[in-house]
Amino acid sequence: MENYINNQIETSLPLRILVRPIADPQQDWRPFEIGPGYFRIPAGMTAAIIIQNIHNDTLKELVEELENVDAIAKLNLSENRNIDNDGVRWLPRMHQISELDLSACGLNNNGLDAIVKMKNVRKLDLSYCTRITDVGIKKLKIMRSLEELNLRGIPRITHAAIKWIERHDLVIKR
Repeated sequence: MENYINNQIETSLPLRILVRPIADPQQDWRPFEIGPGYFRIPAGMTAAIIIQNIHNDTLKELVEELENVDAIAKLNLSENRNIDNDGVRWLPRMHQISELDLSACGLNNNGLDAIVKMKNVRKLDLSYCTRITDVGIKKLKIMRSLEELNLRGIPRITHAAIKWIERHDLVIKR
C-alpha cells in the first residue's frame, strides 16, 4: 500500500510556492505558483511557501490552510515584523516543516517556546530577530533534529550562549 501524501494547497492568501525534487534537497528552489488559489504539488516534489506583509492573524489563517499539506517542507516568513510571539504559537501545528525562516520577525525569547515544539525542523533562521537574547537561544538546545541555525545580526547573543547549544552535528551561522 502506497503512503498517501497530501499535496494539495488551497489558499486565500497571497503566497508564493516554490518546488524542488524530494530526491535532491541540495537543488535550489524554483518558482511554481502564486496564490491565492488551488494548487497541486507535482509528485516527487516538495514545496516551500513564502509569504510577506502579514501579521499574527494572517499567520493563524495560513497555518489553518496548510497544516495538513504534507508536501510542504519549508516555510519562509522572513521580514514579517508584525509576526511576534502571539503569532508563532500556531507554527507547531505545521509538523511537516523541516526548514523555517523567521529572520527579521518581531519575536523575542518567549516566541521560541513555540518554535522548540517543532520536532522536525532541521534548518532554522532567526537572523536579525534582534529582541532574542541568550535566554532564548539556550531554549534551542532541546531541538535535537536541528542541523543548521542562523543567528546572524542578533547583537544580544553572547559566545557563551552559542557554546551552550553547540554540538558536533549543528552548524551555527553567526
